[in-house]
Amino acid sequence: MGVATAHASSQGTRRRAGRLRGLPVLAVMVSTACATPYAYTFHLVDGDAERPPTGSGRQVLEDPDVRSELLVDPTVERAIFLGVTNKTEQVLQVQWAKVTATRSDGLRTTLRPDVDLGWIRPSETQLARLVPFALPPSGDAALTLEGQRLELEVPMIVRRELRRYRYTFQVHVHERKAR
Repeated sequence: MGVATAHASSQGTRRRAGRLRGLPVLAVMVSTACATPYAYTFHLVDGDAERPPTGSGRQVLEDPDVRSELLVDPTVERAIFLGVTNKTEQVLQVQWAKVTATRSDGLRTTLRPDVDLGWIRPSETQLARLVPFALPPSGDAALTLEGQRLELEVPMIVRRELRRYRYTFQVHVHERKAR
């Protein structure tokens, strides 16, 4: 093969490669555009009954010592919001480094507040944005979460005693409506 033939052959290969270079990006764009976006709702499970969230999406549980307000948002804020009110006459400590979220498929995630938080004085409320918490926004991975349970475990020292508060949610998946 002569020099002129080799040069012409390599130019043809470069032209074809140049035309094909954008195909992987196009394939990703097409597959992303076709994915159905999903949204989640979380119903607090109290015994065998599900309690849907209030209009604001918040869910409240309380006992004589602690009031907890929860808001689960895996797609927009990618966090679980937790408000803890100390109803005792002593300080209360949430063990923030040990907060976990466990799905019924066994996947466990340690969640941390996005800012350092301390003790909660009597009659005070402390708000925490627990991260990272994200669920798949689309596809089969999102659909497989329908009906699963999510348990949030929050260890606290209440009245000088360790208690593990467990909040269990039923996960519901539905198509996100176009805006």
